[in-house]
Amino acid sequence: MPSILGEENNMKCLILSDTVANKQRVNAGDVIELPIDEARVLIGLGKAQEHKEKPKKESDRSVGLKKSEAKVKTRAKGK
Repeated sequence: MPSILGEENNMKCLILSDTVANKQRVNAGDVIELPIDEARVLIGLGKAQEHKEKPKKESDRSVGLKKSEAKVKTRAKGK
């Protein structure tokens, strides 16, 4: 059934112990999105906790490298 409110009535949860959520079997360690009512029941029972994603750090591995103007040598094909 589509929701009028959209994704605002869902919550991401980290499952702490094997259980049934959203009419499906879920294992400990899974991160799933559940309706807020069902998520709060599982959190209250100690079977889940709210999952808050950490922002990923963007890394530019080329920082500090100097650009080279030298041409790259290629190997000659054997005859």
